Amino acid sequence: MTSAPELSPELFWQHSLQHYAQPGVADACLALQDNYQVNVNLLLFYHWCYTVNQPVTPALREALEEAVATTDSAIQQHRVRRRAAKGSSDYEALKQQELELEATQQEELVATYQKIKGSESLNTDPLIGAFNDSDPLIFIITVLGLPYNEATSSLITTVLQA
Repeated sequence: MTSAPELSPELFWQHSLQHYAQPGVADACLALQDNYQVNVNLLLFYHWCYTVNQPVTPALREALEEAVATTDSAIQQHRVRRRAAKGSSDYEALKQQELELEATQQEELVATYQKIKGSESLNTDPLIGAFNDSDPLIFIITVLGLPYNEATSSLITTVLQA
């Protein structure tokens, strides 16, 4: 059994910031978020898994989706408020608060990963959902519930290959 890669909230936040800053990634993530309701933090977590060749078993995928579900509503509501405030004096403060909510959600994803990383459920059944055993493009499109078309394929490819 191989050990799962180490990850801390700080490492994941830095990975996300660095990857998000790559050409085309921010635009692709925002298009996926706005047009397909993709949770960008979850997408970036899957990107981290892809980068370190960490299998995403059904147990890990389910736990990550549950972790996102507990915080996603607050982020979405806040995002609506921030967008409505664009051009106002409150906008920058709301933007900073949204980043803090995003960081908290990332902490939840990392805590979820850490909670089960040593369990058999993370290190077994690699045939279902492991990046090293399947096409990462198809895997991400499938787990995020996206339609398989040229638009989503192009956006996910941009995120994966940047």
